[in-house]
Amino acid sequence: MNRLFPIIAMLAMLFAFATSAGASEKVVEVEGSSFLSREDAIRQAQRSAVELAVGVFIHSKTEVENFAIKKDRIMSRTQGYIIRYTILGEEKAEGIYTVRLSATVSMDKIKDDLLAMKILLDSMERPKLMILIEEEYIGMDNMGMCLAETEISSLLVAKGFDLIDRAQIEKIKSLDQSRLALAGNIAAAKRLGLDFGSQYVIVGKAVVQDIGEAYPNSGLKSLQASLQLKVIQTQTGLLLGSIVKNGVSVHISPLTGAGKSMRIAAQKAVDEYLVDTITNSFQDFLNNGIPLKLHITGVTSFQRYKLIASNIETMDNVVSSKKEGWNKTGGLLVLDLRFKGTSEELAQLLDGLNLGKNSLEVVDFMPDRVDCNLR
Repeated sequence: MNRLFPIIAMLAMLFAFATSAGASEKVVEVEGSSFLSREDAIRQAQRSAVELAVGVFIHSKTEVENFAIKKDRIMSRTQGYIIRYTILGEEKAEGIYTVRLSATVSMDKIKDDLLAMKILLDSMERPKLMILIEEEYIGMDNMGMCLAETEISSLLVAKGFDLIDRAQIEKIKSLDQSRLALAGNIAAAKRLGLDFGSQYVIVGKAVVQDIGEAYPNSGLKSLQASLQLKVIQTQTGLLLGSIVKNGVSVHISPLTGAGKSMRIAAQKAVDEYLVDTITNSFQDFLNNGIPLKLHITGVTSFQRYKLIASNIETMDNVVSSKKEGWNKTGGLLVLDLRFKGTSEELAQLLDGLNLGKNSLEVVDFMPDRVDCNLR
């Protein structure tokens, strides 16, 4: 199983220069070897192609090791990930079949795979999502229905995402910040996310309208759903984008028809927008570093501040470090970091870090922050 990490490392350059057949496909060149047969060598090459493609979604050695434990289950789907392949060369020497392939791998299928998705989510400390949707049902009794919120929640949970508890959401909806967020206030959405431990807030409006009989004298109702969504990343306060998706259904029962039309719109929103938007944000953080706040207490002199700042700047995986504030009297130093890794990984690097006669002790960490004490 430990073969996965060197495979990804050795093939990374090939992957970087591989041509792309489309935004959702990658072409890679790989080799496979087998004592058994030429066909088995082809299968081994295909497995290597899929391992390399999955490597796009995992970065640290820990993630690779976690994947290695599960890889046999994912590799059983190799044939579903390989769209096509061309044999570039083959030989048999000393009883070993060796085949070199150019393989086209479906990145979408890998990303949609629940196991691959779980690896990506785990690598980002399983960020939580908050879903706030205002719903309106025109031409029918609303009855407090939450069809859009329920459908989107179910679809995202099925893909491995963690959501803020439904009971909490009901309390959140009564807050003024929630009303402001639903009205389009990005700062309010960010504040809600930070207050309730959600790294992404999905806000929007769902409207279902009974637009009358589908066919004259049929008794069938035509229901049209419109779903407008925005995604806010709470650590940065960035609006990642927005989308509008529609769904139409016909049914004798307006309530059943409303559910069907909203289900169609929600499925489109999740599959065509939400998953890509959130995972692309993850990927950007993994590639360019996630924003983290570092709070250090006990920094009671300017010399100590300079020593800490210079050491933090040169640490592994710290992309950038900038002072947000320091007060000698209070002894609190706050740094804004971009770090290639998670807050827990940063905490591990900081805990026990020697700084002259002093050292850092980590006292707490959250997905967007690490708290330390200089002792």
